[in-house]
Amino acid sequence: MPPISAELQDDIAKRLHQQHDDLLATIHGRTDGDPDEPPAIAPMAHMGQNDDAPAAEMLSHNEEHMAEHDSDQLAAVDAALSRLESGDYGTCVSCGCEIPEARLVATPTVQTCIPCQERIEREQGTGRGPSM
Repeated sequence: MPPISAELQDDIAKRLHQQHDDLLATIHGRTDGDPDEPPAIAPMAHMGQNDDAPAAEMLSHNEEHMAEHDSDQLAAVDAALSRLESGDYGTCVSCGCEIPEARLVATPTVQTCIPCQERIEREQGTGRGPSM
């Protein structure tokens, strides 16, 4: 029996496929377009004839980071879709325990249960840590 219900699995699959299509459209929007214009992520693509070079460089740098983020998100969506197809979706890739459905609904690309994610964040020093 899969760790999540068939209804939830269908809902998450639809959401992941939509997110996949949206991310591809966004990525293509940054890289495709007018053949006479450089793509938005090209160095100095935002530099006009009388523009401020540092501001144009900053915009290009931001576009590059957004493209990298979108690419990472696309890889996470593809990995989640692969886990759905293989029947491993909803199982923590670290410890093998079931991931709570509420966590999967909130973040369909999640790969770990909460205890494993907290451990990973402690080990990598990437967690939020205590609040004030």
